[in-house]
Amino acid sequence: GADGVINFWCKTNRQRLKMFNPKGKPISCSDFSFQGNLFAYATSYDWSKGSSFHTPGSPNEIFVHCTTEDEIKSKRSK
Repeated sequence: GADGVINFWCKTNRQRLKMFNPKGKPISCSDFSFQGNLFAYATSYDWSKGSSFHTPGSPNEIFVHCTTEDEIKSKRSK
């Protein structure tokens, strides 16, 4: 999100499955591969604070994360 943090959640158990380290810039888009084994996301300025906060030359970045089963599969309730 805008805070630069991504979390994977189990909606059934309302439990966080994975928290990524903050990236320091907004997460502008993200998606899983069809098989679910890859998670791609990008950081860039999202213009939510207007043009006065934009830093020209600040790089946009793309990341690919190989997911593990425990990061994306629901954990059983206790």
